Amino acid sequence: MDAHRSKEFDMITVLGATGNVGTQVVRELTAAGTEMRAVARRPGAAAPGVRPWAGDLGDTAFLRRAFDGADAAFVLLPFDVTAAGHATHQTRLGESVAAALGDAGVPRVVALSSLGAEVPGGPDLADTGYLGSLHEQESRLATLDAHVTRLRPGLFLESFLWSADAMRAHGVHADSVDPDVALPMVATRDVGRAAAAALLAPDAPAVVEVQGAADRTVPDVVAALGPALGVPGLTYVRVPDEEMEQLLRGAGLPADGARLHVAMNRAFNEGRVRAHGPRGAADGALTVEEWAAGVAG
Repeated sequence: MDAHRSKEFDMITVLGATGNVGTQVVRELTAAGTEMRAVARRPGAAAPGVRPWAGDLGDTAFLRRAFDGADAAFVLLPFDVTAAGHATHQTRLGESVAAALGDAGVPRVVALSSLGAEVPGGPDLADTGYLGSLHEQESRLATLDAHVTRLRPGLFLESFLWSADAMRAHGVHADSVDPDVALPMVATRDVGRAAAAALLAPDAPAVVEVQGAADRTVPDVVAALGPALGVPGLTYVRVPDEEMEQLLRGAGLPADGARLHVAMNRAFNEGRVRAHGPRGAADGALTVEEWAAGVAG
């Protein structure tokens, strides 16, 4: 990344600065010499030149202060699969973020979204599951008087790690994605890099897809991840949708979370979540195997 591009901006506010993606955004912007406000519930120690801002995204007045005077902002909706009332919670946070951006008049916004967010979620988000909340947030941000870039990555490889303990305990990874469905999959490191590049580019397009090095299947990921988790014989089991909901509820997910997870997977299976543009240059993007080797390291 060219450091001179940061001169376009005097201050960038980064939400979720301690998360998987936000941490990489902060790292990239720091390397580019950009001054930042790092917003998180518990921001911890900040890198040189980074102003830590501790607060909650549901606190609109706090966010208004964090965005005040910013030349650009990286925004997202925190994702907690264990929290009940997902849709209501996401709506509350999304409305808070959009209102604060509008009140502060931030001229450039890069919003973390997802492939599939262009598709309406339908009643109770039944059509695309979790992705439906991101569609609604994209619609809110579209009302701003700002240049908004929607960053739409594929499936996060790190999402497989939520099941790491179960994989180690049972020697299998169970889910409801059809085993022959190849999906754009990407490491959060590469999503953070793409977000930082968009923040530093005044002419960034309205949509940036981050597809990763190649489309891969769930069995591909499981085969690569097994040795990294100490389970070299790890296999994938495609579980029927209703049974998958029950398994997720037994693992501690609330009923609505289990339903939304399976609905999202159904959208994957039916081809309703896909990339729309060419993959473009994937130079330096981690392959599934490279990402898994990093997990082992």
